[in-house]
Amino acid sequence: MTSLIIGTFVVVAAAVLSGIGLLCVRRVVGLEVLKSYNEVAGNMFQVVGTLYAVLLGLIVVDAMSNMNDLRVILEEEANDVCDVFIIARGFHEPERTKIQTLCKQYVDAVIDHEWVAMRTATVSKEGLAAVNNLWDALVDMEPNDDDEKELKSMALDHVSEAGDNRRKRILASMMGVSTELWTVLAVGGFLTIGFSYFLGLSSVRGQVLMTAIVAVSVSLNVYLVYLFGYPFSGPYALRPIPFIADRAIFNFRTSDAYENGEFQDVKLHDVLRKHEGRAP
Repeated sequence: MTSLIIGTFVVVAAAVLSGIGLLCVRRVVGLEVLKSYNEVAGNMFQVVGTLYAVLLGLIVVDAMSNMNDLRVILEEEANDVCDVFIIARGFHEPERTKIQTLCKQYVDAVIDHEWVAMRTATVSKEGLAAVNNLWDALVDMEPNDDDEKELKSMALDHVSEAGDNRRKRILASMMGVSTELWTVLAVGGFLTIGFSYFLGLSSVRGQVLMTAIVAVSVSLNVYLVYLFGYPFSGPYALRPIPFIADRAIFNFRTSDAYENGEFQDVKLHDVLRKHEGRAP
């Protein structure tokens, strides 16, 4: 809701201010003088507008692509941890329970500690302990037979992939839109909208409307950069949904219902509501 309010305010403010600026320029310079600029200013405005549109479009696409790539990284990390948990079923005790417990601790650390820490590009001690404990337990494990040796090798591969994706996730928490980039976007937007003031139309309403449309288009794209530019701390920040799904899988596979073969449909939205403390 807050992001929607901010977006609405930005769009309305851009439309209103662009219209006020246009009226001020028409009053100071005069319509006849502005009309004399139309031929030259119109051609130059196409160049300026196109250059800024390409720049803004590339930034928006890059921000959205980074967000989608991060979603894939999160899913792969969560999948790898879940695979280790399932593979551990083939280990003898006490290694089976130990590895599965460490997988649960890893997921709990990500959801309850690391996700909050990443908002400020911080690596949580709980997350560090969880991943290192899982690594150490598997590396130090002594297989009892060839089957367990093969399962250990598979588990180590998944932990290695989970660790790689974890590092990518943590490094991504440092990503964002730099001050320099925001400056370029702001200055480019002001210049593009301001350049349209050099055009003069006989209809004041028509020109104000066209200028407002340009301002709204620019502000909407800049707002998209704001939404997608901060993957872990912005208004459209990613949520630990893959790890929440892991937690639900772990709970089910260690329940009596699983041992008794009592499977049933699971509504993913209900799992998410349960995590957030809301009634299904």
